[in-house]
Amino acid sequence: MVSMASLSSATAVEQLLGRVLRQPSASHRQAKALNQSYAFVVSSNFAETAGALRDRLVAGAGFERREVGEFVAAAKAEQGRLDIEGHAGRVVVRPVAITLTEKPDLKSVPKPVRDKVSWDGKVNTLTISAPLTEDEAAVLQASVTSEAAAAAVAEAAEISRTTAIEFFQTPAELGQRLRVPQLALRLQGELQLFDDPEVLDYPRDLSAFDATPAGHDITALGAGLRVSEGGEIDIDGKSGKVISRFLPDLQRDLGLVYQPEHWDEVRLAAWLCRNLPEPSLTHASKQAFVARWLTDLLRRDGFTLARANLQKFLLRNLLEARIRDLRRQAVGKAFQQALFGEDVAARVAVTDQFAFEFRVQAYAPARDYDNRFGSFDFRKHFYGRIGDFDSKEEFECACRLDILAQQGRMAFWVRNLVRREGSSFFLQKADGRFYPDFLCQLPGTAGQPGPILAVEYKGADRWLAAQDDRMIGEL
Repeated sequence: MVSMASLSSATAVEQLLGRVLRQPSASHRQAKALNQSYAFVVSSNFAETAGALRDRLVAGAGFERREVGEFVAAAKAEQGRLDIEGHAGRVVVRPVAITLTEKPDLKSVPKPVRDKVSWDGKVNTLTISAPLTEDEAAVLQASVTSEAAAAAVAEAAEISRTTAIEFFQTPAELGQRLRVPQLALRLQGELQLFDDPEVLDYPRDLSAFDATPAGHDITALGAGLRVSEGGEIDIDGKSGKVISRFLPDLQRDLGLVYQPEHWDEVRLAAWLCRNLPEPSLTHASKQAFVARWLTDLLRRDGFTLARANLQKFLLRNLLEARIRDLRRQAVGKAFQQALFGEDVAARVAVTDQFAFEFRVQAYAPARDYDNRFGSFDFRKHFYGRIGDFDSKEEFECACRLDILAQQGRMAFWVRNLVRREGSSFFLQKADGRFYPDFLCQLPGTAGQPGPILAVEYKGADRWLAAQDDRMIGEL
């Protein structure tokens, strides 16, 4: 969509954007450029028009403020340099001072231009504090009478919109790379990325010695028969008055003396097996475990086939939790043996063959840091945007890392995201994944990148709970 008319109102901007965004039959194309809409506008003041476009994209079209900063761009590089608002936090504007032989008549200059300049009569210096467009420079030139002063103003104005504007670029924008080696295991003679504990060799059969209902299982089955709040209403024989009382241990009486037809212990065990999906177990192993567990339960006081039939869905849940817990224990033992047992060097490797790369366009935090713990001018973060911090201490840790990077003690760092596919580096554990808070690229030598430093912040109250994180990190 191209508009040759100047966009003088918010309504005009919104209509233009609405027309180009309204594409009900759009479909995905292989060419990346064809998957975007384009609105070209003509304006004498690019910064003002760019601001209006961004405002209407947020207010009228529902885009995020951070997104629209990437949407609006100048066709000419010299125009883009004037869009200071669009590069908030990413640009430094140096004031330009010139000495004039005469005092400019600033009263004749329009206020928008006058706000960008100041005159110091003591040293006869005109200071330009914000970039001046060519039109604004012409207006300022008219405020002086001599050709020398006008030429000096023109030269200073050009400097203000060119070399006086310094753009800050992130390491990612400068083309630097951040590749973090990942943990690999040698399985059957072949090195494989360790991103799933299921690749470990652990016993798939269930032991009959474990097929015993635990104390909390019996408690759960007993609670399942109780009414959470109940009581009884009766009539007093002497007074004839209605009396109600609360009974904390009221039991359900749902025909527990009834022996269900066509159901016996074998049939109930078969039903439980069918409703316990566990692909890591053979059917025979699961059947033997369930039968042994059910037999042990029915030998206990108060547990009959009628009651087990009534509570078969709860039994299924308890068995599933028990099998899952046993499987977790088996995986944990296999994990401990594989990664921390003898001859670990022959099984575990951290090589460049498997490495996670932080790509330029793949950093997508669920929430960006919004200065809620304080403001800091981060200059060495790998990306222009930074994922939110969980605490003030994490924010302070990030500030410390950025200071170290600015001192040259590291090249740059990145706020690692958690469970963001394609954006997160992790180390696999037996029962989950460990996502370090920060990853830092240390200085290299001879053109080669240096080591990677992984940083995890933990409060003292979480030190013991993070032992498995520390162990995998140290490995």
